[in-house]
Order: sequence, then C-alpha cells, then structure tokens
Amino acid sequence: MRPASFVLLLVVPVAACSSEPDTRIEAAQVSWMEWPAEVLAATPFTVRLVGYGVSCVEVVRFVTEPAVDQSAVTFEPYFLITGQSQYCRLDVAGASRLDTASIRIIAPFFDTRAAVPGLEAQVPRTYEIRAGTDVSARDALSAFPIRTFGEITVRSASADTKRINAGGTANAVRDSLGCVTQQPYVVYPGYVIENPPADTAQYWYGFVRGYIYEPAVPVCGASKVFHLVTLN
Repeated sequence: MRPASFVLLLVVPVAACSSEPDTRIEAAQVSWMEWPAEVLAATPFTVRLVGYGVSCVEVVRFVTEPAVDQSAVTFEPYFLITGQSQYCRLDVAGASRLDTASIRIIAPFFDTRAAVPGLEAQVPRTYEIRAGTDVSARDALSAFPIRTFGEITVRSASADTKRINAGGTANAVRDSLGCVTQQPYVVYPGYVIENPPADTAQYWYGFVRGYIYEPAVPVCGASKVFHLVTLN
C-alpha cells in the first residue's frame, strides 16, 4: 500500500494548481501626474500616477511600467483582474433600508508612484511625459487615447530639484477673496493656483499643465502652489 499513497500525494498539488482562475487585462485611465521638472541623465526617477480604479472585481496585479523611446515616456497602466467578485465599497449616506436606489458604489482609485529608468541625454534635452486618459471614453475602450501631460528636462551635469511638473484633469473653485484652488481627482487638499485665469468664473474644469513649487512668500496662505502654464 505504500506505493499507492505516495502517488496520491504527487497528484493532489497538480490538481490544485489547475484550479487557478483565468485573468484578463483592464486598461487604467490616468487623470493626474506629477514628476520631477529636471533629472540627471541615466538617473532613475519616479512619477506619481493618479486615476480611476476598477470596481467589485479581484485585482491580481496593477502594472505601471512605462514605455520609453527617444522622445517620450509613455504610461499605459492596466489592472490584471479575474472574474472573481469582490466586496464593493458602498455610499449609503442618505439611503434608508427600503431606498436601495440611493445606494451608490464608491468609485475606486489609484494613487501610486511608478519607476522610470534613467533617460539618455548627451546635452540638455526634453522628453514628453504621456499617458492614456480620456474621461469620455471611460468603460468604452480596451486602451485609452494617449495624451501629453507635460515634459521633463534631462541634463548631463546638474539638475534643479526645486520644481515638480504636474498635469491632468482638475476642478477649480474661486473663493470670495479671489483665491483659486484646483482639485485633481482624489488629490487632497489640492493646490492653490498662483496665476489663475483672468476670467472671474467661480468654478471651472479642464486639463491643466504646470508645475508645483514653494514660493518665497505664501500665496493665499499656501506654502506650496501650482503655477499654471496651460489650460484646455
């Protein structure tokens, strides 16, 4: 009987491995990015990625490695997910036990840092920082359209580390004192814009590009502000 029991022990692990669930890729939409304004050539750095997550499914892995060529660093992050259902975070504020229509799924998000390998530069030059993003295409595409969020300068000698470039979609509100604070998706507490648009709109929404830094004098009480370069 010893040989029979030995064979059984070998078969069981193989059967267990074959029961692992299948996985598929779900493209992730990037809504906001932050990265160094300047870096030294061949020196790795990180980029902050913020965007929409996936709801009610098991995530095996979140992949953020970028593609790098001679002109751009491009992020097309994706979730590796299974068909396994997971607990959904629900917003039940204002909903009664009988009013299930008022219960909403809380939109998941990601806020992470992705590593970028050192970039080549014999002389100072720029690379575009790009990612897949398009709010109107949410849940409609397997991959999101690529958009340029800004640029990074690569230097061979020394780099200025005082500024952080940033870009993406953001809401903004102007208070009674004329101070404008922009709020990228799930980025809290947001950033005061030191040079807001000339119009007097109280609220606006758009795709912004600029940089974050610490001015010599606080702006609207903020020691770290966003300098707006473009607004679309």
